[in-house]
Amino acid sequence: MHVTHRVLAALVSIVASAYVNLVEERERWVLWVPVFLGAGIALYFALPGEPPPWSGLLFTLGVLGLYLLAGNRLPLRLTLGALLALGVGFTAVQARTTWLKTPILQRPLGPVPVEGRVANVERLDKGVRVTLADPHIPRLAAEATPPAVRIRLRPTDVAPPAGTRVRILAALRPPPDSPEPGAYDFRRSAFYQGIGAVGFAFKTPEVVAPAPVGLLGWVNDRVVALRELIAARVAERLTGAPAMIAIALLNGEQTGIPPDDLQAMRVSGLQHILSISGLHISLVAAIFYFAARAALALWEGVALRYSIKKWAAAFAILATLAYMMLVGAQVPTLRSVLMTALAMVAILADRSVLSPRAIAVAGILCLLYQPEQLPGPSFQMSFGAVLALISAYEVLRAPLSRWRKEGGWPRRVLLFVGGLCLTSIISTIATMPFCLYHFQQVANYGVLANLIGIPITELWIMPLCLVAYVAMPFHLEGWIIDMIGWGCQGILWTARVTAALPGAALHGAALSDMAFGLMVVGGLWLMLWRRRWRLIGLAPVALGCVLAPLTPRPDMVVSGGGTMVAVRDGGGKLWLSSSRGGGFEVETWGKRDGGEGRPPAWPTVGTDDGSLRCDSLGCLYHPDLYRQDRRAPAAPDGRLVAIAWTRDALAEDCDNADLVISRVPAAGCDAPQVIGPDVLAARGAHALYFERGGIRIETVHDPQSKRPWD
Repeated sequence: MHVTHRVLAALVSIVASAYVNLVEERERWVLWVPVFLGAGIALYFALPGEPPPWSGLLFTLGVLGLYLLAGNRLPLRLTLGALLALGVGFTAVQARTTWLKTPILQRPLGPVPVEGRVANVERLDKGVRVTLADPHIPRLAAEATPPAVRIRLRPTDVAPPAGTRVRILAALRPPPDSPEPGAYDFRRSAFYQGIGAVGFAFKTPEVVAPAPVGLLGWVNDRVVALRELIAARVAERLTGAPAMIAIALLNGEQTGIPPDDLQAMRVSGLQHILSISGLHISLVAAIFYFAARAALALWEGVALRYSIKKWAAAFAILATLAYMMLVGAQVPTLRSVLMTALAMVAILADRSVLSPRAIAVAGILCLLYQPEQLPGPSFQMSFGAVLALISAYEVLRAPLSRWRKEGGWPRRVLLFVGGLCLTSIISTIATMPFCLYHFQQVANYGVLANLIGIPITELWIMPLCLVAYVAMPFHLEGWIIDMIGWGCQGILWTARVTAALPGAALHGAALSDMAFGLMVVGGLWLMLWRRRWRLIGLAPVALGCVLAPLTPRPDMVVSGGGTMVAVRDGGGKLWLSSSRGGGFEVETWGKRDGGEGRPPAWPTVGTDDGSLRCDSLGCLYHPDLYRQDRRAPAAPDGRLVAIAWTRDALAEDCDNADLVISRVPAAGCDAPQVIGPDVLAARGAHALYFERGGIRIETVHDPQSKRPWD
């Protein structure tokens, strides 16, 4: 009894201390609003099936009613406030999903003449692709026709101008599926972009006529045409990867960078330079703000009578909005523009804006505007890095300011270099969980690469980009683009050299949702609070790190088309059924398994440990043998999996195997479990886990609880 009283007293003391800390940090409560909004959005995407369309709104209204009735009871109001934000996030993404209703093509189609309005043009490493809005597709009912389709043109074709209506003979298919259960869902992303089909062209696009559009469509066409003009001007002066990097920084189009160079940018930690974000937006705003203020200061009558800094702030807001329209409102860009605009609004209102509140407001607006962006790496890494930097420099601002004031220019130079290093280190640590969760790799030399890449971008390329915008209407941009190209070559050289260093990237297996969630929650707790209790956040981060290497990986993976199969041998190594085919899909399997890319193909006769034996008809896989082989030799009398390449293999396999995976129709097969072409078509890629209690199978889709993007 005495021990029980002590435990209860300790619990009461902990709760009381937490409550005191919570009240003391009242000014930080607003920072948790986007967190609970995001939790509601994450809950929606985590559901196994589509909830009733009224569920989110009903829950939100119910919680709102209780919140209004809660009176002055602070703990209850805080709890209900958190639930209210969660409900708003859930309702926001549910409403957007219901409003879009993008029909997804259910089967390959074509060749068919697809007619539509050119809404977007994207340069690729080889050729271009166009997005056609309001398409007309023969043999497809109007209600099953998606709002837009994306078609890759032939390498020799020239993209038609934006806004024209064209006819393209093309083969269409559904947007690519997730390559493995738990991997990034490309089809869901396409659904929220309004793209219900993708394909490739057989002939040169035929221009039918200019397409009549409304005001928004006209503005979009003009912006796309301007992007194409900028890309064409760059292509006249530059070639190869430097040209594509320059285009990415001038018009936001990143699709044309060669895969090898893009991978070098990732491995070196310089890929963030290609994404138009805080580095670019803040520089644009600063240049326009100080240029406008300097110009107004020369006008004596205005400078003496009016607050020219407010005029300059308004001009900077307009400039950043125009820049965002040109390069596209991607999540990092939108977040940066919102935060910059808030800083300028503070100047207009003669008030100071706390940076944490600015990012909270930006997060709320981004989540309400495009809630579907939350599961993507762009949103998570952008906000995670900025929040970590703001939180760290909140603590370091005072000592760094004192140190700067007490020294001369050598100390300031040292602070500049040290600031770049510290910023890179903080960003790398903050984004590490997201990199491992989404890409399964972390750049080890990011600090070194950014010490070279960021100054080149900030002090050379971006100012020249702004000068190039001004010079292009007068056709005077040639020499400026050449100079931009020199800077892009410097970035590319840095990326290639850094990526070639030994151990340039840390590769790890995909994190489990549990490990990733613990790291994110712990990190948010650590960054959003200011009192010492924020250190409690280190506990879930540490637990997530402990669980990360314990994430189970599948023993077998089967592609959605059934053409590729991967199995694990006695040494824990993943082997592929073929050395050819699969492409991005099997590369994803290898990376999520902790490798650097495509796993090797298994030998024609099977693996050396005997867990996989093959002939011309198919293969037999003994998962229990491979599992026991890691501990002690065992007889191959456990479960048996048959992989049938032909119909001739089914007769024997269906009688003896516990599970049959067949490339050919397996109707009438009497095996306890059968995964044939019909099952793969309905459920997508399969991941199989051989456990003591049986075979656990995870699939990309569940036909019983279909989501709108399936």
